[in-house]
Amino acid sequence: MENKAKDLKKVSFGIAIMFVVYWIYRFFIGKHLHISDSLKSIISTIVLYVVGLGLFVFITKDVTEDKYKKENLSTKTYLTCFFLQFCALVVFILATGLLVNITKTVPTERDNLSFHMLFSLLVFAPVVEELVFRHFLASKLLKHGQPFYILVSSFCFCIVHGVSLGIPSIIYTFLLGLNWSYLMVKTGNILIPIIFHSLSNLFGGILPQIIMSISDQLFSIYVILVIILAIVGLILFIRNKKDFTFEDKIFSQNNLKQLFTNKGIIFLILATISFMLIKYLIN
Repeated sequence: MENKAKDLKKVSFGIAIMFVVYWIYRFFIGKHLHISDSLKSIISTIVLYVVGLGLFVFITKDVTEDKYKKENLSTKTYLTCFFLQFCALVVFILATGLLVNITKTVPTERDNLSFHMLFSLLVFAPVVEELVFRHFLASKLLKHGQPFYILVSSFCFCIVHGVSLGIPSIIYTFLLGLNWSYLMVKTGNILIPIIFHSLSNLFGGILPQIIMSISDQLFSIYVILVIILAIVGLILFIRNKKDFTFEDKIFSQNNLKQLFTNKGIIFLILATISFMLIKYLIN
């Protein structure tokens, strides 16, 4: 139990430091550099995935690593996981709509679908984020149980997205994280969550922007299609629920207690909230 808490503390603290370094650059240094946006983006990537990731590796170097087993999943399980991503997307749409009604502000910022952005959403982000939050965390924490790893991986993945994408994205990425972490522990193949991550960015990020640029009516049809696919996902999940159960529950009282009383996780939460406030004040 003590080693479990220490491992979680180092891993979550490492994730926090990794992103704090990136956020410091982004909010206090990068915006004041008189260079092109493309060069700023390159430097941001280096800060996060070279400097930040290097610090994460250094902080967690004493955490014993374990190799995970590779297994095969049935086609119906893969299909269930694919359609469940649309459930997460529906929750995101509802959460965003609720936030708009509460704050009375309509989000207008959209990503420019340049080649660089498409490459980032479809290739770079899925690869590096899954390596960090699925592969690296699995090697450090999977020895403490699959449910515990799935919970921690999903939480760390979602909480850092709050700074860049806002509160609704925390819920959205948590649900997606559960899906991809499950695929990680069941297949032991990092390529699988990478593919699912890329597909999620395609259907949840790229296609909606393309469709909205064509017609609002067409976008409404797309939303209806997403809801239908989400319903299919729920039906498949209920029918195949036994494939998604573990000896210990992911959201067991013990797992939740160990998560939210851990000093590393508390630091990660406080750091994320602080930079969310900083972003709000700056903007």
